[in-house]
Amino acid sequence: MKTTKVIFILAALLAAPACNKFLDVQPTSKVSAEAIVSSPAGIQAFLANLYYRMPIEGFDFTVESRPCPDQGYKDGFHFNDGAPNNSGRYTWVLTDDCIGTELNECPNGDHYMYWDTAFATLHDVNSFNSLIPSFDSVSEETRQELQGQVWFIRGQIYFALARRYGGVPIIETVEDIHDTKKINVPRSTEVETWDYVIDCFDKAAGLLSEVDNGYHTMATKWTALAYKSRASLHAASLAKYWDRADLSGDAVKEKLVGGFTQEDQDRWYAACLDASEKVINSGQFSLYMPSPSSPEEATENYIHLFQKPEDALCESIFVRGFNKKGRKFGTNQDVWGQPAQTGGAWPHPGRMNPTLYFVENFESYDNPGHSTMLSTYVGDNGDFDGYQASRVYHKFTDPQDMFKGMDARLFAITIVPFSKWRNTTIVIQGGVVDMNGKIHHDNNGDMKAQYEGWDGQVHYQFGAADNKFFSGFSRNLGNNTRTGFSFKKYMNPEFVSSGSVWNESTTDWIDIRLAEILLNYAEAQIESGQGDAGLAAECLNRTRRRAGHTVDIPLTLENLRRERRAELGMENARNWDLVRWREYHTIFDSYRPGSLAPILDLRDGKFFFIREYVQQTAPLIFNKKFYYRGIPGRNVNHLVNNPEY
Repeated sequence: MKTTKVIFILAALLAAPACNKFLDVQPTSKVSAEAIVSSPAGIQAFLANLYYRMPIEGFDFTVESRPCPDQGYKDGFHFNDGAPNNSGRYTWVLTDDCIGTELNECPNGDHYMYWDTAFATLHDVNSFNSLIPSFDSVSEETRQELQGQVWFIRGQIYFALARRYGGVPIIETVEDIHDTKKINVPRSTEVETWDYVIDCFDKAAGLLSEVDNGYHTMATKWTALAYKSRASLHAASLAKYWDRADLSGDAVKEKLVGGFTQEDQDRWYAACLDASEKVINSGQFSLYMPSPSSPEEATENYIHLFQKPEDALCESIFVRGFNKKGRKFGTNQDVWGQPAQTGGAWPHPGRMNPTLYFVENFESYDNPGHSTMLSTYVGDNGDFDGYQASRVYHKFTDPQDMFKGMDARLFAITIVPFSKWRNTTIVIQGGVVDMNGKIHHDNNGDMKAQYEGWDGQVHYQFGAADNKFFSGFSRNLGNNTRTGFSFKKYMNPEFVSSGSVWNESTTDWIDIRLAEILLNYAEAQIESGQGDAGLAAECLNRTRRRAGHTVDIPLTLENLRRERRAELGMENARNWDLVRWREYHTIFDSYRPGSLAPILDLRDGKFFFIREYVQQTAPLIFNKKFYYRGIPGRNVNHLVNNPEY
């Protein structure tokens, strides 16, 4: 059974009916203090509202900070109201893992904003907290649980703020909005802010129950520890890699950003190891289908984990549920991600395209411990220089053979050319070589131009004359992959769009799961030298075995990072990994996304591939200042701004 958000863990404690569903209550920010104090239902409604407003970067989050019709949110969260047209701008399309068909950008100061909404939510969290002692209708045990929920939600809010702004004002009380001295709280240092985030999750873990509602949509002790693992690792990485992106200015001098020490680094890695180990050893979680009998079975298991999260609750630690269509309930990833051929009535499918860099990150089973360079011709050196007539290209009767023997997760996350999706062969063809040996490969080419082939039949550059029957490379349509790969992860194979209607997807979002905690432990151990190296190596290889690998690989940072990118692909991990490792500016230094185009040779009816940069994309450069967002509202709050803003 799947429920919109949760069956409230506190239901029994609050003496509410057993069938009461937490967050099926319509979220509202206008529950009076009297209503909250007077009844368990009021308490439930207010807490439901706070959960709804938590900064979870799921399917109802967009990287672009802009208003939505009838919505008012400007920071990207809860982007499932009104007409949430974000054109598939999920976190992964700004990384080197993916590109949008109509996008060519990397993160900048306008993305990932979260300030006004954060402090508005925090005000209500603090208000709720101030009322807990007066909840006469509940037991002391319930008040303790509610206190734990407050610390958990605070931790989430400050974690989201710290990742974006560094040091921020820490506010735990409700002040008179007319008292400017009390409401204009100065920024804490970045170190103090990260310590506070970790402390929030620690306090939550000490107060929350060890058991949940069964759906992992309500925080428990283990949820808090899992987020402590994530937050501690982020902070420790910043401390270790801060010097990779030198910044200067008043915020740096005052340690509002940066100011880390070796002691901070060691302390935070230790916190990550401790929290991760407690979750791993809790006995509460296990990898979903950890021992597949074949790579094909591993692919199906991994697909099922994300298409049907309710069937994989053994691995999920915290889930954001969506089981109702419509504004504020459903989401839109199914319409943006569908290949053009399966887009149905939706006019704008195919907007999320995995890059060749993402695909080649995966290992092959016959070469464990190494990324895979897909060789396109004899002597291939990995250049992105397109077609060269003098080369001897590798030919394939079935283009899928190019990817034989690669990690099972590749085929669960991406649609490779001419593979099946929803009982449809997804035609991703980048061009043809005609009978005279001339290549026709231009994504602005004429899709209806006819070319006679070896078989005496008519062929087309993109594989068909009608865009309803191909899904690749025609840039002038906007609905076709520009990289040679389409999107599969999370996609519901039974989803049918009713047309230009929003929020019809109901797949749950797994925000944190055991696989991440295993990899967090392994990374913290490698980076710090603390912890148990044997356990860390086992953690690294457990996720690989679930993917069908039978040969363990050594515990190295390179292996860990490759595995993390593969296992957590398109789960928002890549963006924050590049931030905390300070690698955005090194990758996005005249960066262009890579593509792999299948070309049909009409002289013999076989396919070959050409490696090239995505056509019509300009080189991208990440400005180091974008590791932080600028502080808004400074004419009112008078806060020191972040570097170069």
